[in-house]
Amino acid sequence: MSGSKPTEAAAAAETTEIADPPAPKARRLYLPAPERRRRIILAAQKVFARSSLQGARTRDLAKAAEINQATLFEHFKSKEDLFQAAVVQPLLDLMRGMPDRARAYEAAGSTEDMMALAYGISQRHLETMIEIYPLLVASLFSDPTLGRKLYCEQIAPLIKQRSDAIRNLVSDGLDPELVNLAIFGMFFAIAMDRALAGKNEDLSAVARQVTELVALGFAREPRQD
Repeated sequence: MSGSKPTEAAAAAETTEIADPPAPKARRLYLPAPERRRRIILAAQKVFARSSLQGARTRDLAKAAEINQATLFEHFKSKEDLFQAAVVQPLLDLMRGMPDRARAYEAAGSTEDMMALAYGISQRHLETMIEIYPLLVASLFSDPTLGRKLYCEQIAPLIKQRSDAIRNLVSDGLDPELVNLAIFGMFFAIAMDRALAGKNEDLSAVARQVTELVALGFAREPRQD
């Protein structure tokens, strides 16, 4: 009948017709396994640097990587396995390669060439040390037992290898292993100073001074009367 009110069924049908369709579920982004592993490691580095090995929970690690815990364990057998890949391995990678660098120093045609090579290497080492400083602290100091094990079983042997590699470059009477420890300590101290004191000096200038300190020493020549 013209002008009559629509029935309840008709009104419901009309409402159904004009309602917005439900939004489709977001499809999960597929990533190849190596890329997924890389992203997990990057996320874990931030978590471990903030909360150490003991404090980091697997659910926090998974959340940081935007995955579930089942996916996390598909890539790493345990939290300790992930810590090894995310924290320990970058530290060990930093320390490798000294034999090749020592051969490059020995092949340099002059002192100037050797110093120029050393400047570049020192700057790259400083940049890397600053980058991994939070991870270095986490790996060595978050758990005394783990830190001692890491140092004695992996870092100390690498320092010994580096010392053997530079033996021909070190002055007579100096212990190459002590020289290596001193250099490592300088890089660590500079990274710590920047992290804790907020310093932001030009790294190229710092690297030049460190190189000259190692190669030439710091004492002034005695003045002649």
